[in-house]
Amino acid sequence: MATLRFGLLGPVTSHHDGTPVALGPPQRRAVLTALLLQPGQALTVATLRERVWPGPPPASAISAIHLHIHHLRRTLAQYEAPGRERPARLTTHPGHTPENVSYVLHVAPGQVDTDRFRHLADDGADHQARGDHHGALDRFDAALALWRGEPLTGLRPSAFVRNTRRALTEIHLDTGKRRATALLATGAVSRATLALKDLHDRHPDDESVVIALARALCAGGAESRAMRLIGEELERRHRTDGTRPPALAHAHAALLHGTVPHDAPLHDAADQHDGS
Repeated sequence: MATLRFGLLGPVTSHHDGTPVALGPPQRRAVLTALLLQPGQALTVATLRERVWPGPPPASAISAIHLHIHHLRRTLAQYEAPGRERPARLTTHPGHTPENVSYVLHVAPGQVDTDRFRHLADDGADHQARGDHHGALDRFDAALALWRGEPLTGLRPSAFVRNTRRALTEIHLDTGKRRATALLATGAVSRATLALKDLHDRHPDDESVVIALARALCAGGAESRAMRLIGEELERRHRTDGTRPPALAHAHAALLHGTVPHDAPLHDAADQHDGS
């Protein structure tokens, strides 16, 4: 297994056998990030320029990217060992113009934390679909433990960085929802309630989380708190945007009749973590 690891689920970092690797300034980290998110694929300098700068790039952008690639290649070369496959390597494909030159970063499976996160989340979803909730929970916990904060912390907010953060955050939320489902299925009601409260605090507009939290509260004998939660959420929605979401209204009606609200799907069974 490769000992050189890259982290994108938080600040952009790298470690070799647990020792931090100096990756250089934020702009260089942004170039590395763009390559790490599409390993084994050629990215032109023009594409890298678009993904690194949040606004119109300076005239020096192309030469800056070539310089960053030079330094990244030197950094990676430090961890080569004679007779062993390189832990990560950058290759160059010539172009007719400087902006058409392309670069490819080759890494092994699991070297990037986003890759490990998706693999664990998908594996957990497979176990969950088979009814192995304990196995699913182990994998969801392992995936969520890789999360170190807002993805790509420290990079300037180009459209690429913003979209990547949003996509990774959605995968993180989906995995948290699946974990809560597994906790409820294994009878860990208190842990599920705490997990859902945390999800609700961070994603207050997610109706499925609100309803799942109400169900968890009911499972723990706190029906009045569940009623208050749904009622307050309905009032908030009406006050802020004038809506009365049907799923919340149905959950409220169920509680009024003394029944547990129907389980709103916490996740789409057809979801695939395709890295998009």
